[in-house]
This record gives sequence, C-alpha cells and structure tokens, in this order.
Amino acid sequence: MTVSLRTNSSGKTLPGRRRPRVSREWPRVALLVILALIFLAPLYWMLSTSLKNETDAIALPPQWFPTRPTLNNYSEILNSPDASLPRWAWNSLFSALAFTVAHLAVCSLAAYPLARMKFKGREAWFWVILSSMMVPGIVTLIPSYAMMLNLNWINTYHALIWPGVAGAFGVFLLKQFFSGLPGELEEAARIDGANSLQIFWKIILPLSVPALVSLGVFAFMGSWNNYVWPLFVTSGDMQTLPVGIASFSTRYTTEYGKLMAGTALAAIPPLIAYLIAQGYLEQGIAVTGMKE
Repeated sequence: MTVSLRTNSSGKTLPGRRRPRVSREWPRVALLVILALIFLAPLYWMLSTSLKNETDAIALPPQWFPTRPTLNNYSEILNSPDASLPRWAWNSLFSALAFTVAHLAVCSLAAYPLARMKFKGREAWFWVILSSMMVPGIVTLIPSYAMMLNLNWINTYHALIWPGVAGAFGVFLLKQFFSGLPGELEEAARIDGANSLQIFWKIILPLSVPALVSLGVFAFMGSWNNYVWPLFVTSGDMQTLPVGIASFSTRYTTEYGKLMAGTALAAIPPLIAYLIAQGYLEQGIAVTGMKE
C-alpha cells in the first residue's frame, strides 16, 4: 500500500492521506440494480398500459410512457355491468381469508403431534405427508372436481375453500418450527397439569407466530392468485378475480388497457399482506430453515 507524502511550510515531510480504495461492493450493487430493473419492468409496463387508451396500448412501436394518461380503464372495469369486478374481488378476498384460516388450523394441528409427540410410526407418517408434495396438482384436478360435483359444491364458496386445506408444505413448515421450540416449557406445563391441547393452544401457538404468519401469507397469496381450480368450479358472479380478469382477453380480441387495470387492482391485497407481515415472514423463514 502506498502512502503519499507532503511537506508543510517548514519543509518537513508529513504523511499524507491514504488514497481511497475502490469499493469491492460495486459489482454486487450493480448486479442487484440490474435484477431489480428486470423484476420491476413488468410491473411498470402493467401500470403504464393501464393508463393508456386502447389505441396507445397496442401501438407499434410500443409506447413506454403514456402520452395521454387516463383513468378510463379503471372506471370502466369498476362500473361496467358486464364486469362484476367488486363481486369478483369479494369472492377472492373471502375465499382466500377463509382458506388461510382453515389451512393454518389444519396444518398446525397436524404438525404438533409430528413435532412434539412420540408415537409409533411418527416418522413414517411424516414422510408419507411429505411425499405428497411430489404429486402435481393437475393430477388431482378431475377427482377433486368429481368430488365437488357429488357434494353439490360446484359454484359455491365451499369449492373454493376446502380443497387443498390440508397442505403438505404447511405441515412441513410448522413441524420444522415446532421441533425447534424449547421442550422445557412443555415439561413445565405438564407438571402444572396442562394437557396436550392446552399446551398447543397456550404455549406452542403463541411462540410460533412468525411461522404461522409466514404460512398464512403463502396460503393467502396462493388462494388469491389461483386460476385453474376456480375456472373449473365457478361461473358467473361466483368467479374469482383472476378468472374474471381473464375474461378481458377473448378468442377474438384482448382489451389490454382493462386487462392491465384489473391486474393492477388485483395486485394490491397481496402487496398489502406482504408489507404487513414482512418482518414475521423473514423471521419465520430464517428460523424454520435452520431446523433439522
């Protein structure tokens, strides 16, 4: 390392300041900026197109900036009698919230005995549940539809909520988190006379808020963005938002402005859910990922 020298008024040589080294972080920062632009570009194009009229939306070459910005697309999809956007949004919101609550209840009740209780075949049952994650959802589509048909649940909220409530990923996530909780608290509660259900409700669940919030965000976003299953089991006013928005793109024409406006509105609830639960989400994933 070289140190520059300088002289003062009396002629004595004094050590100068060290030359600043080039930061080694700039390649990483540049890479992150490039990746951020790649991921944000579709979002920008969505918002930009939603503010264009149909002529500008399909113009060639593409217009990156709306020259005549307008909110007519948002007004039309919210007030059009042919597009029941408020009803679709309510169907998605209600079914997603109900599915999230049911998913957390079922998965936590299944994960607790696998993580904290000792019984014959525990590991075997865990691997059976885990192996079900390898089965593609499309394989069970027709059997699930037939089941909904026999139960007369087609075009009802039941068909949107109950299938998929018992998810293997949720059981795995919570089981890993429950296994890392200190056993001393559970032993102390048993000495005080608490049973397994009381320990689960008053000790395990309060300590597992980060994992529960993380799983809740995943469940909500999965249900909110689900398209294939609601397309099969709903129609008319019972359609969810993704299915309803897809109706702006037909076999013969696509209304790009309205399609992007509906997509922009549909992205708001998942974004709010993520911003609210961001701290818990990062903590739950980080802690769960370290458990054996």
